[in-house]
Amino acid sequence: MKMYKYCILVLLLYGCNNPTSSEIPDGGSGGNLTQYSSNIYSVNSGTHIEYVTIDWATYTEPGFIEYILTNQNNENIVTLTDINESHYNIDMPIANFQKIYLNIESESNTIQDSIEIFTRDIKPITNFDALPDNDDWSTLLEWTQSNEIDSIFLNYTVYRLNTLDYNQFNDLESCNCEITVLNDQSTTSYTDDGDFNLGEEYFYVVETNTIQGYGRTSIIQSNLASIDYSCSPIINEDPQMTNASKMEYNKITLNWTHNLNEVQFYEVQIWRSESSDINPLNETLLTTITDYSRTEFSDSYNIGDGTAWFYKIKLIDMHGNEYVTETIMGNSHP
Repeated sequence: MKMYKYCILVLLLYGCNNPTSSEIPDGGSGGNLTQYSSNIYSVNSGTHIEYVTIDWATYTEPGFIEYILTNQNNENIVTLTDINESHYNIDMPIANFQKIYLNIESESNTIQDSIEIFTRDIKPITNFDALPDNDDWSTLLEWTQSNEIDSIFLNYTVYRLNTLDYNQFNDLESCNCEITVLNDQSTTSYTDDGDFNLGEEYFYVVETNTIQGYGRTSIIQSNLASIDYSCSPIINEDPQMTNASKMEYNKITLNWTHNLNEVQFYEVQIWRSESSDINPLNETLLTTITDYSRTEFSDSYNIGDGTAWFYKIKLIDMHGNEYVTETIMGNSHP
């Protein structure tokens, strides 16, 4: 959606002068300057668990030397000397975010552009619930199956503890609390009929595992539905703390803060829509962030120039309690 009033304001501010951009002119003779823009982008950021592909426009001016890709730690990823190269697969850890820099070296100058890319986490089960049977004091666990890719799915592992000790759930290999393994991805329930004490509370998680050795747990559920556990998730909606950028080229950066610590946090979801009339929660889920300390996201997915996008940020705690922000508007530079 074009922000026409905003564009008029920009024109008034800049007049006939071009604003600073990532396009760097290649020095030519006679004062004729040719502009080149790398237009770096990724069509699959957040799609895979171990790599991201980035693409860019091939350099078209004389004097090309090489393309150099580096990461945010200034470590060289690859050097490409073929001018026709225009994409590269970057291996990354699971659920990882990285800023990648593209340097185009020519005889006359160096052009740099950058993009933030990310891999996704494993897709867990959702809509998890634990329903006690008061007749025999068993517990029926129900959920919606994981949407993980069939070819990499390994199993579900169900864990039970009789104490709400987050540290034990954070170390499932040492908790000695595994109760079953389910190999069918389409499984959506399990009855725990273990040796229970009447009225005793138990806590459950279901972990989705892949053949690569990765796993992602569900939220924590209790078999006593009458007890409401809440970490009271809150995102600070002060515009100084939670906002979306207005003047970046081909991207919009969101920032936020929340009140959960590492053991209370489950995930943050970033949702986007193209109109203020559409609830972002009904449109595009851009990413799911499972690192509690990460409070920034750079959206470069089909952003375009001079365009407004509308976002909502959803914070979820370890028991599935949610907090959703009001709609946040961001603009890319015209």
